[in-house]
Amino acid sequence: MPRRFAALLLVLGLVAAAPALAQEPRDGAVRLTILHTNDLHGQVLEPPRRVGGLVALGRAIRQERDRARERGDAVLLLDAGDLFKGTPEGDLTDGEVMVAWMNHMGYDAGVVGNHEFDHGVDVAARLAWGADFPFLGANIRQPGGARPEWLGLPGARPGEPLHEALRGAAVVRTLTSAAGRARVALVGLTTSAMKEVTLKGVTGDLEFPDEAATLERVLELLPPVDLVVLITHCGLTTDRALARRFQGKVDVIIGGHSHTRLPAGDRQGSVLVCQTGARAEALGRVRVAVTPARDGAPRRVTAEADLLPPGDELPGVLAPFIDKVKEKVGQRVGALVRDLERGRGFEPSGLGNLHVDAMRQATGVDVALHNRSGIRGDLLAGEVQVRHLYEVAPFGNTVVTLLLSGKDLRELLAGMLASPARVLEVSGAVVMIDPEAAEGQRLVSVTVGGKPLDPDRTYKVATNNFLAAGGDGHVVFTRGADVRDTGVVLLDLLMKHLRERDPLDPGPVEPRLIVAQPAEAPR
Repeated sequence: MPRRFAALLLVLGLVAAAPALAQEPRDGAVRLTILHTNDLHGQVLEPPRRVGGLVALGRAIRQERDRARERGDAVLLLDAGDLFKGTPEGDLTDGEVMVAWMNHMGYDAGVVGNHEFDHGVDVAARLAWGADFPFLGANIRQPGGARPEWLGLPGARPGEPLHEALRGAAVVRTLTSAAGRARVALVGLTTSAMKEVTLKGVTGDLEFPDEAATLERVLELLPPVDLVVLITHCGLTTDRALARRFQGKVDVIIGGHSHTRLPAGDRQGSVLVCQTGARAEALGRVRVAVTPARDGAPRRVTAEADLLPPGDELPGVLAPFIDKVKEKVGQRVGALVRDLERGRGFEPSGLGNLHVDAMRQATGVDVALHNRSGIRGDLLAGEVQVRHLYEVAPFGNTVVTLLLSGKDLRELLAGMLASPARVLEVSGAVVMIDPEAAEGQRLVSVTVGGKPLDPDRTYKVATNNFLAAGGDGHVVFTRGADVRDTGVVLLDLLMKHLRERDPLDPGPVEPRLIVAQPAEAPR
């Protein structure tokens, strides 16, 4: 792809209050500051025990934009998807609070994340229509290959005219800095695993083809530009693969989906991969200097990082949305004597046990299983309100019962040990594991109801409707017989469970996932 310039100086950081500005070199470079966010998940308010939320994030954006302009930089503000899902403010407004805030802050472009589809395609489209910036998704297709008409809407900041095949996939903007102009292409990609990470049916008939193959075609159709920036909601592993494959064709990847915090970026050859964690806890900043071509001009990279500053006054644009949900989520449910935290690694967790115990007790099954990715926060000791439970279980999942053979149940439990991210919370069974063993050999033994798992017996299992449809790659659930959706929403079940045990002292975490001790060496 032709470039007017040959050298890039990239400076990235997760930023807040930056140090005093250094004297800029007088090298004729066109300088650009890219501010970016990802996986905001509706975090309007400051989260408990953490810095973040839209107030603090908005303040950081304003500060960094002002500093960049004082330096003479052009500025872009980008988002890498998952605007809502996880808080009452985000979910009960169908994400509209997030788009209203982003319009207020002046975002330039964003990519569609998987959670934009959680309330259906129509909601995702409504968010795009209401945005003053384009939602991009090069690999979001309707049957027949066309992209949905709601992608790529120019909003208040239109880009340059492009080939019709790029509509909804990319925009090109000419940006002006103190030293001159640069043409920047912004290309959006979402995860091709969309059907696996969303509830069955929420994406309608949309298709999500391979990221790399899609990008290859998009790059062929782009006009000559000085800089190519990918905005992706694919996760760090895919971003790294794209960076390695498209050396010399892509310069920066602004990523999301894996909730990875990269304070100094992740350099893959000539491509800088960036991501800021999640839930408005950090603002990403990439500084790019496009230098006129010179023989032997080096490509230099430095990095600087900082944390977000404390928040300031609540922007007026948020108040109507906050007031709308306050009454619904401020009701007391019960109290906890001690904290209940999510599981990590291959260990069981108090909060995970609470979920599956409530499911098993309500349905009378042999075993209850729940995915850790569906537990989105911790519960702190003290009063528990509807808000707190909502932030733990925001997806509206229902409890499903089904029958699995012992052989299939063993395969399911063995498969969940492929990585800590796939581990399921368990009630009614004790799973002995060896996390140091090779993948596929980590399951040591399983007991159900105190007896060894019988491969020929049929077990009644409870789970949620996402997993029952094979979500997160747990396809063994789809072999189940006599599948019954109880219609009981997991959030309602948790509220009932806590109300009946108010105040609840969960006690020490009961081990259901146990790391096997190595056999004692013979004497």
